[in-house]
Amino acid sequence: SRTAIFTPLNLIKSAVLGIVAGLLWFRLDYTEETVHDRSSYIFFTMTYWVFDSMFGALMAFPMEKAIIAKERASSSYHLSAYFLAKTTSEAPTRLILPTLYMIISFWMAGISSKFTVFLSSTLISLLSVVAGESMGLLIGASIDRMDRALTIATVLTLTTMLMGGFYVENIPAFVEWAKYLSPFKYAFDASRFVIFDRDMRCDGSGNLQDLCAGGVGTIVAKDDLLEFLDVEATLGFHIGMLIVLGVVPRYMAYLALKYRKIAER
Repeated sequence: SRTAIFTPLNLIKSAVLGIVAGLLWFRLDYTEETVHDRSSYIFFTMTYWVFDSMFGALMAFPMEKAIIAKERASSSYHLSAYFLAKTTSEAPTRLILPTLYMIISFWMAGISSKFTVFLSSTLISLLSVVAGESMGLLIGASIDRMDRALTIATVLTLTTMLMGGFYVENIPAFVEWAKYLSPFKYAFDASRFVIFDRDMRCDGSGNLQDLCAGGVGTIVAKDDLLEFLDVEATLGFHIGMLIVLGVVPRYMAYLALKYRKIAER
């Protein structure tokens, strides 16, 4: 429920986590030396909030199963009305926490001085939260037993996280298709499109390898930098896929509840 999400403890947790992240990635310069640190900040941020929203949403329907059955039996309201009210009423409170985290950590880490980059990064983070929540709703609506739901959610999130492109860059061809089901991948790549928004200066650290063959002071073009980081497709594509992953599993969760109701009859 909204009161369970928007609590003083959760606010403190988000603020403290934002401070910790800001201190660990404190005031990063936009140079060759920090290119991987910037990527790790992005991936940590997206990973944590997808996990948080997914496991938070996982318990939404199992905890109210008895109430749903009782109200549906008395024909108090349609399932669609309940589902829409349940999933939309909690959305604003669920999005406040990652926004608070971004406000603190983004500026402390010096990810960018541009307010538009902050807004874009925050929007991508919130879209990843919605995608993670949708996956949690689908699992929670499809599986009655909480222990099984937690097991499936854990395996699914860890698998899609590994497919996100940060830990494993050269994924075997026979499982490569699975990365296109990963909200981590789309959030990670979309954020890198936004944050690596200009050319980068080489500083001799060697992080960009052949791109900096010209030595210290060489300027690496933005497009070459994104290609080196293996950022695929376009920003619009990744944002579109996050929206798809936020909508399709949510609708499938509704169908799962509806099918279970019919089966119980």
